[in-house]
Amino acid sequence: MEKVVNKFLKFIFVGVVATILDLTFFNIFFYWTTLFILSRVIGIGLSMIWNFLANRNVTFKAKSGKIKSQLPKYIVVYSIAMSSNVLISRIAFYLLGSGQLNANVAAFIGLCVSIPISFIGSLLWAFNTDKSKNTKNVKKS
Repeated sequence: MEKVVNKFLKFIFVGVVATILDLTFFNIFFYWTTLFILSRVIGIGLSMIWNFLANRNVTFKAKSGKIKSQLPKYIVVYSIAMSSNVLISRIAFYLLGSGQLNANVAAFIGLCVSIPISFIGSLLWAFNTDKSKNTKNVKKS
């Protein structure tokens, strides 16, 4: 349990940095275009690059796993998380009304929904390096 808590704390730290990147790019593109969904997708997409590298190397220490198998799983997990993020944040933006502040509040609400999805998916599937699930546990006599 302690290992999971430590991984979650690292995940949160990596996520805070990713959130800063996400919201920075989101605000830049939203300011220039006022296209909410496009700006969300760009912000989330760029922060996903940071997320993959930091979570693979720091949070889950899954460097021993092959990127060829981790990256597709990561993309699936984060596509589900990103879809929920965009959907929930779009609903919140609709309910809150237009404007830069409301757009940021809506984006934050979407992040709160997607964090548990991405952590659980990353821990249990995308970066899971538990060898006992992949090989038989044979006792030597």
